[in-house]
Amino acid sequence: MSVCALIAAAGSGRRMRMKGNKTHLLLRGKPVLIHALSAFEACEAVDDVIVIVGSEEVDFTWELIRAWGGCSKVRQVVCGGATRQESVLCGLRHIRPECEIVVIHDSARPLVCASTIEMTIEAARKYGAAIVSVPMRDTIKVAKDGYVARTLDRDALRAARTPQAFRREIIEAAYISAAQEGFIATDDSMVVERKGVKVRVLEDELDNIKITYREDFVIADSYLSGDDLTDRNGILRSGDLEHRRFRVGIGFDVHRLVEGRRLILGGVDIPFELGLEGHSDADVVFHAIADAILGACALGDIGVLFPCDDSSYEGISSGLILSSVEDLAESRGYAVYNVDITVLAEKPKISEFAEEMRRNISGILGISESHIGIKATTMEGLGFIGSGEGIACFASCSLISRPLPCDVGGSTCDS
Repeated sequence: MSVCALIAAAGSGRRMRMKGNKTHLLLRGKPVLIHALSAFEACEAVDDVIVIVGSEEVDFTWELIRAWGGCSKVRQVVCGGATRQESVLCGLRHIRPECEIVVIHDSARPLVCASTIEMTIEAARKYGAAIVSVPMRDTIKVAKDGYVARTLDRDALRAARTPQAFRREIIEAAYISAAQEGFIATDDSMVVERKGVKVRVLEDELDNIKITYREDFVIADSYLSGDDLTDRNGILRSGDLEHRRFRVGIGFDVHRLVEGRRLILGGVDIPFELGLEGHSDADVVFHAIADAILGACALGDIGVLFPCDDSSYEGISSGLILSSVEDLAESRGYAVYNVDITVLAEKPKISEFAEEMRRNISGILGISESHIGIKATTMEGLGFIGSGEGIACFASCSLISRPLPCDVGGSTCDS
């Protein structure tokens, strides 16, 4: 039975705050996409591979594949659609007539094993549809209006992953039906489930993680580390002698409380009778984080980059300042790994706003909220902060060297 693999590779780096396709980034010296393709190359059950990318990336992806070699099964690189579901449907339209089993995989899962792919294909032959999954480690709550509505049975829950494999007639019919009826799914098996097809659930390897946030590169790198110069599929790895670099920075900012100004902290507009005085919106939290990042990169401080005597920066959102500083760190080859913040204020109390601040910081820096610490303390009535005249903030951060964009055929992958 002929087997075709569809590799969905049009993912952006939006949640990583990177421009372009995250699967072009290097993981231990090799593009994420090539890691994934190497597993399918090593899987004897796979006959050919179709890579699905954005319309502007078809030529570059071919260059990437040819430059790295070892991906002889790639028959086509095709243009996908506006969503992953549309892209998979585009890929299905390009499979050969003799194909009987279709296996679909996200290229952002570079650590997939050839044995896992083969196991999924064999299960699809037997049952018609099969996915890999892992058990849930956390207790899952259903929340409503800020409260727990109910708790789900963790033992019955599975986290679905790719690869997912199907008999051709099942997946084609399901995708065509979904397109005609406007049904939107979150994975491939969901498309066939709605047609009454029973999907076999298989156990996945824990290290088949998806690259979504920047710290996922660190996790993937740790899985690939070791003295063996070949990966689990027997393919030679490059870049294994490369060491990651870390930097640490500390930032501090303070502003006076005055009348007639809004109080903005961590991007949150906090109801209070006073606000912080400054040339920008005077957000001491964002300013302290920005200075910590600049300090770690030895790039001075925000006063140098955004001088208070420049009228073009008057009233500027500190979120824009922090975003610009993060871009500067990225241009130096570093990504923010975590931040820790301490706000010094006699009042107002900020604990009820900490969660929203954490979300704002996560959105700007592209890191998980679990990597953002926020604390607040008073000065016990001491000094100008203790007397309610101002608010200050300390921030520390760690930066980690990120995989740099790859150069192929003279073209730079701006990721």
